[in-house]
Amino acid sequence: MPIALLKFPYDLLGEVFKQCNPLELYFLSKCSKKAQKTVKLGGSMNWKICYWGREQILIWRDDLNYIFDPTDKPEDYFKIESCESMKIPKEGAFDMFFYLIETFGMCIVKSLEIQSGNFHNFLEITKVLIERNMEIEHFYIGETLDLNEVVNVLPLISQMNITKELQCRNSFPPNFDYQLDKYPNSIRIYDSPWFGINQLLKCPCTRIELGDSGLSNQDLNVFFREWKKTEAFPNLRYLEVSSKNIDNLSSIFDMVPPITRRENPRIRFSAWLGEDDYIFMCDAVKVYKDDGTEAWLDVELGDVSKLEFLVWDPDRDMWEDEELDPSDDERYEDEEFDDEEFDDEEFDDEETEDEEPDEEESDEEGFDGEEPES
Repeated sequence: MPIALLKFPYDLLGEVFKQCNPLELYFLSKCSKKAQKTVKLGGSMNWKICYWGREQILIWRDDLNYIFDPTDKPEDYFKIESCESMKIPKEGAFDMFFYLIETFGMCIVKSLEIQSGNFHNFLEITKVLIERNMEIEHFYIGETLDLNEVVNVLPLISQMNITKELQCRNSFPPNFDYQLDKYPNSIRIYDSPWFGINQLLKCPCTRIELGDSGLSNQDLNVFFREWKKTEAFPNLRYLEVSSKNIDNLSSIFDMVPPITRRENPRIRFSAWLGEDDYIFMCDAVKVYKDDGTEAWLDVELGDVSKLEFLVWDPDRDMWEDEELDPSDDERYEDEEFDDEEFDDEEFDDEETEDEEPDEEESDEEGFDGEEPES
């Protein structure tokens, strides 16, 4: 027997809609203008939306991702591939993004990614998000933008409300110069010669990763002299710098690189920085702030040297002693501490028919260990 759903009181409709997933509510909202209005009046959904480089849209609800997957094949339009995935017209992805935000009353963008293929749509989306001051938890700049595009993107960051992470994998023009004036909780910049010591000294982030950096031993000494001061850098948990200018010709933190522990027992760490963000370190050397706060520093030399620095949190971090033979170094690093690249597997659980599978590995990994003795 049919039910006159649209005649229900709005408070009751809100309870009914809570039992529906985003795909079901989308189809209901498209039945008529009255149906769309009813879905809106049923109350805002506590969901988050994602917009990916290939114009794929995801709605994140209760740790599940519902996928609106673009396709060029008209015969597949609005086809349900699974209970959590539906095909949509590729040319309509931009309009779909805002239709879903409006209809479901969403106010948080969980992730926004820009690639060269969606640059125009990205600019239009960003304009609206800035006007509405919508929160963007994670913002990713892919590595396929041309240099003019990426130069035009960075000034928008100061206008966007990015709260958790800024990740930029793209290269920048030679002699590029830019000053960030707004910071999320975490920044990961893979080509960062423009991010100098003055910006590092002002950076309030919890996690900082700077690849292809121009920072030198002298720059890092300036940073650590400031960090040692009581109450300096209260948010910082992890710093990673890869630079050709880190060498063994001068000291960092009163130690000449390489700075690492080689004697037994060997020490390895796993640190939790929030959500699914874990850091792994091996054989670092303990250092201290003036107030006694413990941290761990490791500097490895190479063609591109690497510095890792972790501020210890006994409530979150784990370490363990292990008798290891020095010959195990290469095996240990290969198996447990490879730098992994970001990909969208967290949000995109299945490949589409129109895309080749991504080959990048996930950024997430488990950990084990024991808590330090008190």
